[in-house]
Amino acid sequence: MVLVFNQQRHIWLPLRCIRRQVRGLLESSGYGGWDVGVHFVDNERMQQLNRQYRKKDRPTDILSFPFHQAAAPEDFREWAVTEDDRNLGDMYLGMPYIVEQCRMHGETVGEHLPVLLAHGLCHLMGYDHELDADYRTMTKREQAILREYSKTREVPF
Repeated sequence: MVLVFNQQRHIWLPLRCIRRQVRGLLESSGYGGWDVGVHFVDNERMQQLNRQYRKKDRPTDILSFPFHQAAAPEDFREWAVTEDDRNLGDMYLGMPYIVEQCRMHGETVGEHLPVLLAHGLCHLMGYDHELDADYRTMTKREQAILREYSKTREVPF
C-alpha cells in the first residue's frame, strides 16, 4: 500500500496522481505491492528531522527511513516473507526546499519528483552514497528504475 500525506501548505499536490506515480516506481524497481509512506512537509519539519536523525541543522529535499536494517542493498528481500515484512519504510520530502531547487535549475516539481522518489526508494532499499563506490552503485540503480518507469511515465502536475 502506498500512503501519501500532505503535511505542508507551500504547494498544491495532486495526491492521487503522486500515489500512482509511487506505485509505478515501485513496480519499476521490482517492489510492486510493497508498502511505502510518502510525507510532504514544510522546511521547519524537514529541518527538525534532519537535525534529529542526521545532526544537520538545516532543511533538505528528502529523507528516507527504511523499515529494514540492510547489511547490503536489498538483502532483506530474502527473508521478507510475510505481508508485514513487505514494507520499505517512509520518505519525507521538504516541499519549499524542493520548489526552490527546481526554480534554481529551471525544472518543474512534476519533472523532478520522480527522480527524488527513485532516490528515496533506493535509500529505503538499503542503498547509500557515503562512499564514491556506493554512490555509483546507487546512481545505477536509480537510473535503472527511472529508465523502466519512463516507459509508462506519468507526470503528476
